[in-house]
Amino acid sequence: MTSIRWRGFCLSLLAALALMALAAPALATELPPRFTFFAGTQYPLDVHFLRGKEPGPTVMVQGGIQGDEVSGYLAAQILTRAQVRKGNLIVIPRANVPTVLAKKRQINVDLNRRFDQDYNTFFEDRLARAIRFLLRRSDAFIHLHEGSGFYHPTYVDGLRNPGRYGQSIIIDTPLYGGRINLAQVATSVLDELNTSIVPAWQFKLFNTDTFSTRTAHPEQRKSLTYHALSEAGIPALAIEVSKNISQLGWKVRQQVRATCLILAQYGVEVEVPDFNEQDVERAQALSVVVNGQPLPPGGEIVLALGPGSRIEASAVRGASLCDAVPAVVAPDRPDQNLVVAPRLALNRIPRLDVLADGDRVGSVRVDWNEAGGPKASGGVLFACWINGELRFVPEGGTLDALEGDQLLLEGVWGATGPEGEVLNLKGYVSQPLGNDGQDAGQEIILDTGAFIGRYLEKAGGGGVLCRVVRETPGMRRSEFALRVLPREIHALRLDGPSGEVVVPWLAGGSVTLPPGRYRLADVWSNGPRDKLLATTGNDLAPWASGFELRPGDNLPLTMRQATTFLPLGSMTLAAGSL
Repeated sequence: MTSIRWRGFCLSLLAALALMALAAPALATELPPRFTFFAGTQYPLDVHFLRGKEPGPTVMVQGGIQGDEVSGYLAAQILTRAQVRKGNLIVIPRANVPTVLAKKRQINVDLNRRFDQDYNTFFEDRLARAIRFLLRRSDAFIHLHEGSGFYHPTYVDGLRNPGRYGQSIIIDTPLYGGRINLAQVATSVLDELNTSIVPAWQFKLFNTDTFSTRTAHPEQRKSLTYHALSEAGIPALAIEVSKNISQLGWKVRQQVRATCLILAQYGVEVEVPDFNEQDVERAQALSVVVNGQPLPPGGEIVLALGPGSRIEASAVRGASLCDAVPAVVAPDRPDQNLVVAPRLALNRIPRLDVLADGDRVGSVRVDWNEAGGPKASGGVLFACWINGELRFVPEGGTLDALEGDQLLLEGVWGATGPEGEVLNLKGYVSQPLGNDGQDAGQEIILDTGAFIGRYLEKAGGGGVLCRVVRETPGMRRSEFALRVLPREIHALRLDGPSGEVVVPWLAGGSVTLPPGRYRLADVWSNGPRDKLLATTGNDLAPWASGFELRPGDNLPLTMRQATTFLPLGSMTLAAGSL
């Protein structure tokens, strides 16, 4: 054994032993292999839970926090197919799907700058909330990125200097709290990783020195790795490959290699399936159906539409190692994925684009027929969607909804005015970077805590009223009221060791149950079950999942809004004596 490999083995052992001391308790809930937070929204967070054959630490790996960093989410996607021999993995391939589909760093705000507090303004803040929750179930964290140029500790040229991030392993500090030695782990990994890489493309250790008052990177204090260290108290490293290396497959392979080496340092043993670098670089074919018509891979279909036509799309992701996220979008609404939410065509749509991780892989040509469309009679009739169900609201009427519901303002039924009706939900800003008052066509999560307070009025039943106003240039101003009521929980149904148990919901209270294994089966609420999500302590508790109540346990059960991950209340399930 060479001296470098012997030193690496010793450092790996020390890191693994240190991590065992930090290890979170084993997962008490029976989690599915795959779970999607915010399912049915435009910002789904797909999470994979991989349990090892032998017990060990749990390490979280994440890619895709910024959609223009392709290799990070492809490497993470490959890791979802790993066989874990020892320990556990939590893998988030695409932490920010809207940016992946747009191939942009951010939509509203940079998600990797939303971890210094619990913000509550944009969809990025909901993603950050769920990601922080998952970190609390982890013993270490690895973040996969793709940066420009090549990091070098001293200035060489415009591409190689201290201001570049590519080809580096990034740490916020060499040693944290006297017990988390990030420099030691990173150095050991670099020693082995670089042995098969040409010098020009070798990785370097990049210490941002984030905790220092003299750091050149104070913005990193809002980042996820800094939060993992300072708040979750777990080791955290970032692996950056270079955007200036064009061989995507090679970059993905090196990122997977580096991740596996770090996992080994922390006592998690994995076997990753081999993959063809050329296949990584090709957009994956998708099975897409639009209004019942299948789209040939890379081809085109023709769709006959007219005013009042409904458009629905479905897709099946591929079976490759680099599964792509499918989308069907119209040019006038690039942020609305029709695979997730249907649309009512009220004005001419020229075409639909089929995307795979933001790459155009097909199209739908629209044969538009204006004749025979809906005609307005009487006053203005507004078309809206609530949780994917079409609703019509007359001018001056009221639309009822619940906190956490998904609202989409479609337009005006039978409108004879210009294309592009402008509907403004007062008190809500759907496009903060260019707010023009247009909220039509945008997914709006009814979280009134994020609305501008002066536009809200109190309503009966503890709800609030706000207004949706037609502000289309050249058209008569008209409006309707939106009444948002609190989401209420009345009781839970558990399947227990002796059969069905109905537990009244007592926010802040406690219920004593016999010890044993329980399954969260159903809820009595004033809204659909899929808009609620339960957590037990630091564990996720999806519907139909099981959890254990042992003698003496006092298990906190929290019900949350599924669309925001905000808590609605908590109660304690106490285990009685046998």
